[in-house]
Amino acid sequence: MTEQEQTAAAQPRKVAAYRALADVLRADIDGGVYAEEGKMPTEEMLQGKYRVSRHTVRQALSILLAEGRIYRVQGSGTYVSGRQPSGRYLRSIGSLEDLVVWPETQTEVLEQFSTRADPSIAARLELSYIEVSRALVRRFAKKKPFVLTRHYVSPELGDILRKAGIPSRGEGTVIGSAEPFLERPVAGVRQDITAMNAPAEEAGLIGCQPGDAILLIERLYYDTAGDFVEFTASHFNPRRYGYRLDLRRTP
Repeated sequence: MTEQEQTAAAQPRKVAAYRALADVLRADIDGGVYAEEGKMPTEEMLQGKYRVSRHTVRQALSILLAEGRIYRVQGSGTYVSGRQPSGRYLRSIGSLEDLVVWPETQTEVLEQFSTRADPSIAARLELSYIEVSRALVRRFAKKKPFVLTRHYVSPELGDILRKAGIPSRGEGTVIGSAEPFLERPVAGVRQDITAMNAPAEEAGLIGCQPGDAILLIERLYYDTAGDFVEFTASHFNPRRYGYRLDLRRTP
């Protein structure tokens, strides 16, 4: 190692702004600055208080949502749940925006988008032909794999995404990265959750044994015209993943 490399290695790594803000908000929650079931400041208030961008605030709040420390009430705001992390990767879903981010995780791309014949998936996407484009990714939390996802789009969109390097390593999602390439924005998603026994291939990739109980979560994303743009089938190891949906009355 050269002297310059040694000097660089000795320098402390700069913490991303959103992670630093998440640390501050987490400490405030643990310290009682924001009471359990109490309302958090708005995104605009946090943006002004800490002099950061709106994007930074949203990323920081997404981390706390994933940890289960806060929850969102549609039309009301963000509240403190007071719950501590369970040791599993806990994902709290309160809106479509929460589905297109995976804070504190990393994606491993096992297969880039490629076209194949799959009449059943093509029918679910309501395509007029039997070909679809599929990508296969695995996601890690704390260096442990917990979900294997097959992403399906039209062959035309798959070609565009492959050339753009999507999917890629990191915290992002395919649907979040793909939206700039869509004719219309994503408007909603249909979701089905099923318990099943782990097939051998999936078990080995998400850290469980063949035959173990796992979760299959299927999602169909559609745009503002009601056209389906992506279908995903995800196999989760429930020992490493928790899914929570907060449904509360609007005050």
